[in-house]
Amino acid sequence: MTSRGLKASSEGIKAAKTALTDKTLSQQKLATALGITRQPVSKFFAGEPVSRSCFVQICRQLGLSWQQVASLHEDWVSKGTLQLQPNSFDFNTLVQELRQKCQDKIQDQCSTLQMLDIARAIPLDEIYTRVSVLEEITSQQWREISDLLQESPLESNFYQLGQSNHRQTLPGLEAGLRYSKLMVLGKSGSGKTTFLQHLAIACNQGKFQPHHVPVFIRLKEFAEDAQYEQEFNIEKYITQVFYSCGIDEEAALTVLNKGRVLILLDGLDEVPLEHTDNVIREIRKFSQIYYKNQFVISCRIAAHKYRFPGFNEVELADFNAQQIEVFVKNWFVAVANQSISKAEATSSLFIQHLNLPENQRIRELARVPLLLHLICLLFQVKGQLPSNPAKLYEQVMNTLLVRWDEIRGIKRDSFYANLSLNSKKKLLAQIAAVTFIAGDYFFEQEKLQKLIAEHLPTIANLALDKSQMYLAHKSVLEGLLFQDGLLVERARGIYSFSNLGLLEYLTARNLVEKYQDTDWTSLIYHITEERWYHVFLLTLNMLSSVDETIKLMKNQVDTLVVNDHKIRQYLIWLNQKSNSTSIKNNTAAVRTFYFIYGYTFGITANYRIQWNFIENLAFNSEMALDELLFSILSCVHKLKLAEENHLNIIHDFNHAHALSLTLDEAIDLVGDAEFKQELQKLKKQLPCTESNSEKFYFWWQKNSIFWEQAVRRNFIKYRNIGYDWELNNQEIKLLQAYFNANKLIIDCLERNVSINQELKQQIEDELFLAIADTKT
Repeated sequence: MTSRGLKASSEGIKAAKTALTDKTLSQQKLATALGITRQPVSKFFAGEPVSRSCFVQICRQLGLSWQQVASLHEDWVSKGTLQLQPNSFDFNTLVQELRQKCQDKIQDQCSTLQMLDIARAIPLDEIYTRVSVLEEITSQQWREISDLLQESPLESNFYQLGQSNHRQTLPGLEAGLRYSKLMVLGKSGSGKTTFLQHLAIACNQGKFQPHHVPVFIRLKEFAEDAQYEQEFNIEKYITQVFYSCGIDEEAALTVLNKGRVLILLDGLDEVPLEHTDNVIREIRKFSQIYYKNQFVISCRIAAHKYRFPGFNEVELADFNAQQIEVFVKNWFVAVANQSISKAEATSSLFIQHLNLPENQRIRELARVPLLLHLICLLFQVKGQLPSNPAKLYEQVMNTLLVRWDEIRGIKRDSFYANLSLNSKKKLLAQIAAVTFIAGDYFFEQEKLQKLIAEHLPTIANLALDKSQMYLAHKSVLEGLLFQDGLLVERARGIYSFSNLGLLEYLTARNLVEKYQDTDWTSLIYHITEERWYHVFLLTLNMLSSVDETIKLMKNQVDTLVVNDHKIRQYLIWLNQKSNSTSIKNNTAAVRTFYFIYGYTFGITANYRIQWNFIENLAFNSEMALDELLFSILSCVHKLKLAEENHLNIIHDFNHAHALSLTLDEAIDLVGDAEFKQELQKLKKQLPCTESNSEKFYFWWQKNSIFWEQAVRRNFIKYRNIGYDWELNNQEIKLLQAYFNANKLIIDCLERNVSINQELKQQIEDELFLAIADTKT
């Protein structure tokens, strides 16, 4: 620089005015603080030349770098390596040279991942799965609880809340190209750091922003270094990073001023609380001064409080089914060290297990990369997913509450952070139980505050005065909402547990913890409610002995239908029909089969293909025939419904064609000559279903009632099936509830190893029996 003085650039003036406002100073107060007249200060803010010493003093007082603020028009030499002349120098050449010098640094910082419970570093390019982002932030939407309940049913679609089909996703890399200033938000373990590392490596390789120099900064480390040096200065930090790569300060400032740096700031939520304000202020100033550069900041979505001017915010979307498959295949290659062919086979088996109906809750967990990694670890050991998901949920809790922070070296200094792991679990379990029992899947912050105030003193054994208690409650509320990722903000001020399975697990955990004082009758009361299904399974899996609880469940189920005459008659027929088969060694499974198909259009007929209890039943020819006959009755029922609802004739015709084909199959299977002849007569009465749909339609309107009656008479006479039980809607609902409760008992018996085997056999033998038929 020459001695004629320095003047501030337009961007530098903006930064100086911002700093002046932040420090609540006027130009006169600034001059007084420096011990100079106001004239040089006024010239400084007017962009006029000021003596070098005054210029530097003003910048330092404002906490700014004078090099940033100065308008550098003079030629200068970078340590004798490159002479930079604005009219002749090719900045692209400089950028490429700087990229080359930074290459090893970026590779060292970003090319590997340290994964939970894996001793070695995993190459990023071997495990990375492309992510997508949502351009609408879930927690920033204004919606009521009723809107959320309407948008997402509380079973299979619970995980999709906030990510429904009308909210389009955008590939993460495309978002990085579209927005020059990007804030990437995401829940705990969603892959924010991995995504930023991927951007750094892609830039390093020239695949993303090839005309930029990547700089990756872990904000936690920046804050720690700044505390030690007593200076929060990102510009200085970056120039030091460049210097460690052999790049001098002037070259670093040149590419910054020209906007040729990709600045990746990772983990804003990981900055210690006492330094957060300083770091936020420095990021804001730095991004305003060096606004031409590309910025990407990552932050846990729950901890996101400050919005940086000019930044576009996106939210990392959960993995979809395709991304899960890609991640799993990559995992078994990169982490499990399997060959590509073996990894393909293992990942295919993994996905097959994951897609089983009984693993629906685990599928929800698998949409979060960190939790998918945990599931892969478990699968690697046993070659199957855990049959007792309670142990998986316990590992998830430990990971999110403690271990995920530990592995990244994050120490949080607050009352909540210092609560014991067991106290946190008890508090969460209490909140889960209260909200689940009440059916409050979504709740406002005020309710959460109330629950903390009610249960924290007992759980944590606190003896604090009023002011201390207020601070403790505040710390716990912030910890639950902002740190662990177990509670998520579904809309502004409305929260829920992040995963329905975790909510159910914590509810069950709360029941088990209070086992000695719990009136199990209050739990048994919910046995017919589908939403309690997983809570029952989890509760029994966590008990050391389940015999008494299972007995209570069975007694409750038996009394459900004791006063309904029609259903009792149905159960009596069911027992007689099951006993008439030649299968004697598995009567409970046979009885279950006939229960499902016995009232074809009152009970869903889809359970058999999903249910292990009867899936492996060795059918004889009689049962195979009965299944076809039940299917014929189902086709008849569908035709009647289509007619009643005035559906398009095509629907009638499809059902009619299925009826004709099934009747042919049944005729082929029948051994009784007389019964076969009767079925053939019934088939001849049906018009051909392969050509003339209108002819069939008119025939059906005229003859269906008499034809169905003939079908039922023959089915009853020759196979003792086909009764019209004439149940009303209330009785159908009761029968469905009775079935669901029995299915719950069977599933509990199948998945629990702590039950007495004699008791298990006794309960199985008495399934679906009227009370008068059960053994005493």
